[in-house]
Amino acid sequence: MFEIRTHDTSTPAEGDLEVLQRFVNLHQHDPATGDEVPASAEMYRAFLVERGLLDEEERFGDADRETSLALSDAMHARVRTSTGEPMPAEHVDRIDRIAQAAGLHPHFQPGGPVLVPEAGGVKGALGRLVAIAFHAELDGRWEHLKECADENCHAVFFDRSKNHSGRWCSMQACGNRNKVRAWRERQKTS
Repeated sequence: MFEIRTHDTSTPAEGDLEVLQRFVNLHQHDPATGDEVPASAEMYRAFLVERGLLDEEERFGDADRETSLALSDAMHARVRTSTGEPMPAEHVDRIDRIAQAAGLHPHFQPGGPVLVPEAGGVKGALGRLVAIAFHAELDGRWEHLKECADENCHAVFFDRSKNHSGRWCSMQACGNRNKVRAWRERQKTS
């Protein structure tokens, strides 16, 4: 049985971007190896219901899990573009297909324009996540999302540093571990 990660210690993003950030950070740990493994269908479903993106009665099957994993992978790839990494075409296509399946369309309201999914259920829930990413790209919040520089961690965090130089999802965990590792390496060479 896999251990489900029940909390995310990475720096939370601002506003609704935090929902997308937590979605892409969902994973489980294999108790035998400690390795991260993708989230289960139950974990994705529970998250979407808890965040009000999916009704409690909605079904969530294996195909929905695969689509959720594909969206998560594509969003991770999109986050990595801020470090100069190119966005693979297949990830762009995945995001576009999910947006199209949700039937995202603009809606002008008094608080400002939003993208609204025509579809309900899982397609609509995932469409809302794409809409969050779209708005974050437009308003500049997206550039604050980064992937942790620790080679064993892939958490997405919101960089609140003044010069956008943050490298670790958590200074207490990943940052400290890497600083200790670097110190030990320097001690070996001295």
